[in-house]
Amino acid sequence: MAYSCVTRNVYTVLPLLILLSITPLSSSFSPSDKVTIGVLAQLCAEPRVYDHFCAGWLAPDPETFTLDISGLVDLVLQKTQLFAYKNLAMMKGLVRTTTDPTLKAPYTTCVTGYELAIRAIEGAQTFATSRSYQLASQAASEAFDSISSCEAGLKGRQNVPAYVPQRNLLFGRMCTIDSVFSSVLKS
Repeated sequence: MAYSCVTRNVYTVLPLLILLSITPLSSSFSPSDKVTIGVLAQLCAEPRVYDHFCAGWLAPDPETFTLDISGLVDLVLQKTQLFAYKNLAMMKGLVRTTTDPTLKAPYTTCVTGYELAIRAIEGAQTFATSRSYQLASQAASEAFDSISSCEAGLKGRQNVPAYVPQRNLLFGRMCTIDSVFSSVLKS
């Protein structure tokens, strides 16, 4: 008896689940749509985005609510690029100053990863400027992927400053926001 109830409920919900799986979770936005608190909340609520980080990163910036969504994409890409440059400088500093010889190679891998990530973000900026938002989204995802070997090389190692994996995590979240925000725009 309990089985038939579960089966009946699954078959009732199944069409809705199928519809949701083939329909984007949010509507597409126009590049000229104005950024409001509601729009930012919608964008930050996208499934792959860490909403608390997203809102905390963008809402306090006074420029955010003066932009349209295309401008917001440019802004998040610029902020991500700046953070990547800071992380690159941090990693180069760690390569120079580490006293642990087992960390020199992983830090060097991180330098290479951030150099690739910066190039990918620059590509995303070029695509966004030309309104090729899907390509911008893909390039932002490539930036995220570029630091995966850095993260893997540092995972579980001793003597890695606690701020290093935290900064990698934040960069990854920024790249995800770049990718998602770009992907919801109609070209």
